[in-house]
Amino acid sequence: MSYQEAKTTDAELILNCQSDDQRAFRTLVERYQGTAFRFAFRLTCDMPEAEDLCQKAFIRVWDYRNRINQDSLFSTLLYTIVSRLWLDHLKSKRLRFFVGKVEVLDTEIVDPNASPETLAINLDLAQRIKTLSKKLPPRQRLVFTLRDLEDLNIREVMEVTGLSRGSVKTNLSIARQKIRKQLQNLTGRIT
Repeated sequence: MSYQEAKTTDAELILNCQSDDQRAFRTLVERYQGTAFRFAFRLTCDMPEAEDLCQKAFIRVWDYRNRINQDSLFSTLLYTIVSRLWLDHLKSKRLRFFVGKVEVLDTEIVDPNASPETLAINLDLAQRIKTLSKKLPPRQRLVFTLRDLEDLNIREVMEVTGLSRGSVKTNLSIARQKIRKQLQNLTGRIT
């Protein structure tokens, strides 16, 4: 990405995309593909599925580029598209959640300056939380992933999911309680 592309705002890029500027679209993809993949992977816990969701999401952005409001955050739009594609995928396949092997660890939630022992404990805890989140029902998993793993605020979660504030808070609270209880059962400690 060139210096000029890096300085261009998302709103300017969206406006350029609406004029069929593929270079502007490529810049948006480069800017947000990591975010989209990380979110999709946290939902699916499967690299090929996450890659597929990302590709479909960016295709949908291009297809509907003329409907995008330049005043909205592009990241919020992308979270919305990825989450809806994931929910559609779940409905079409009637998938059941299962605990599987997670191939990517989230080192970003771990303090890099921590001692090796603390780092190992934190990585293990992050791994357990991700694994346990896969057992949550889809709505709770989506809200938990957006709020606690992607660090969106409640308003942004509402915007992405279309849920009311109360529904977001209720689903988040239930998801956290379930994960906390499962962690307690695994470790034998109150977390």
